[in-house]
Amino acid sequence: MVFVRVHVMKDKLNAEQKRELGDKLIAAVAEVEKLRNTARHQQTSWVQYYEFDPDNWYNPHNLGDPSAQWQIDVVAPQKLLPTPKETKLVLEKVTAAVRSVGGEGPLPARGPWVHVYVIPDLSWGMDGKVPNWDGWRAYFEADTQEEVDRALAMVFGED
Repeated sequence: MVFVRVHVMKDKLNAEQKRELGDKLIAAVAEVEKLRNTARHQQTSWVQYYEFDPDNWYNPHNLGDPSAQWQIDVVAPQKLLPTPKETKLVLEKVTAAVRSVGGEGPLPARGPWVHVYVIPDLSWGMDGKVPNWDGWRAYFEADTQEEVDRALAMVFGED
């Protein structure tokens, strides 16, 4: 399950670039979370785009191209990013994905800013329940309907 918010200047990305970046972000985070990036996995992954007018992003010391400013928020459960090593890897892979679509930009220090929000165990809910992350892994890797049913029972409980 991947949840990413992309904050970018208005008209920086066209529809095709958003699709390409979304696919790359989902793949990058899924790889670090050790989730198989299958069609089933993609049904539970989201990339949201927030586009700002340049007047709504203030930087008192604007160097280079202001449209090169990006902020990427990756929100993940602690179970899937358990150590700083995985978090650092998400930072690197997400940055590479953004740069592969948006370009290097005039100054590497100007973007993209990537923030990883790790949600503590038992603080991430779906449909009013705290999911079992090992069950989600089994769900994403399931090849048969029987395996899917067994995994979903693990995720949400038998009821």
